[in-house]
Amino acid sequence: MRPYLHNLIELPAGKAVGDVLPAFSEVRDYIHVGSPNAICPGCRRPFSAVRKRRKCIRLFSADALIPIALQYSLCGACVAKHRSGGDAREALLVAIEAFVDGKEARQ
Repeated sequence: MRPYLHNLIELPAGKAVGDVLPAFSEVRDYIHVGSPNAICPGCRRPFSAVRKRRKCIRLFSADALIPIALQYSLCGACVAKHRSGGDAREALLVAIEAFVDGKEARQ
């Protein structure tokens, strides 16, 4: 049993996505389709002049037959939570997975 409340797995250090997922083994470049997300998936607050996009997280499906990844921008506060590690990082990953799954945020 995993001790986490999410199903997101970080790539091992020194590994590329193609090393872990066969569908991505021949991918050399990315083509961005669509517009960036309007709100941060971690805190669900809208991006603005004050809350800017700082980093992106890419999610790759483990059972993908074709190489499609989802990319979400994160705000600075959520990037700081990710970098801090521990429970704050785990809570952020739970929130991101809920956002991707379309679950509503609880206040």
